[in-house]
Amino acid sequence: MSRYALIPVLLACAACVSTPPNQLSKPQPDRASDINLELGIDYFRKGNLPAAKEKIDRALDQNPRNAKALATAGLLYDRLNEPKKAESYFDKALSLDGDNPDFQNNYAVVLCNRDKQARGEKYFVQAANNPLYKTPEVAYLNAGNCARSAGNLEHAEANFRKALTLKPRFTEALYQMADLELYKQNYMSARGFVQRYMDAGKSNAPILWLALRVEKGLGNTKAVSEYAQRLKLEYPNSAETQQLLASEHKAG
Repeated sequence: MSRYALIPVLLACAACVSTPPNQLSKPQPDRASDINLELGIDYFRKGNLPAAKEKIDRALDQNPRNAKALATAGLLYDRLNEPKKAESYFDKALSLDGDNPDFQNNYAVVLCNRDKQARGEKYFVQAANNPLYKTPEVAYLNAGNCARSAGNLEHAEANFRKALTLKPRFTEALYQMADLELYKQNYMSARGFVQRYMDAGKSNAPILWLALRVEKGLGNTKAVSEYAQRLKLEYPNSAETQQLLASEHKAG
């Protein structure tokens, strides 16, 4: 299985202690809710979950219809390993602001990580299709990773290709396509995606290890040896080099 990580977008923290000018015209409880939310987001970013929970809960007490606070609470309670609460908060946030792509992306992360990939993929695709979303290629990448984690290779490939249509030199999507093609034993296609990755000027232990396995599948022992040497020399302490050494020991 490919390596992948689904990363939520922590909602922007404006000027975490000051009162933004557009809040001055809001009713007092709504202004207070926004300020407590910004403080909660700041604590969340810093990893202080108890303080984040206190501020976000207070923000919701002051304004239960604060959609951004509800979505942030969804992320917080997912981090606190309370999935039912997390999903409930996201459902409420989307009932108030159903076209918000950040809410959709973050809810999708929670769903995919909780083995609810079909719903998660749907929300990722909705975020990607939103013209206001700044990084639709990332949402498609996440949708592909989510689908693959459920064993849906057809959906995974379709989403990775959509990401690459939007951003042809998107290295993470190139990696995922190469890894998927390797998994399907389409070695020539996998080699093409590896080459595109490297043409983008990137080199690291994961792509070298992937390239080595692709060339092994093609029976290219010279290239296998070259990639093995590069792994050992350039990334001696990487997990991929340890896998290589283990495989060599086993073969020996």
